[in-house]
Amino acid sequence: MGKSYIRLNNKFVIKKQGKYIQTDITEPDEWKSMNDKQKKRCKGKDVTKKIKELLKKYGERSNMNFRLGPSKKKIRTKRKSRGKKIKGG
Repeated sequence: MGKSYIRLNNKFVIKKQGKYIQTDITEPDEWKSMNDKQKKRCKGKDVTKKIKELLKKYGERSNMNFRLGPSKKKIRTKRKSRGKKIKGG
């Protein structure tokens, strides 16, 4: 396995029998503590087509995390407060 890894949407991907399988593991410490046999036993979704496209597009490096789809992060803008107006009366 080596020390490099591929992640897709923050979930680790394992290469098993020529296919890329996305696991449910998101914690790097948990992934590092697993041995190769445990990693091979992980079940998940087949993401071979997506991973191969991404590797072809961006090249192969160690420790990659591909983020697909729109971000859930909201961009907030600050509004200037105009202060409360006191009604004369």
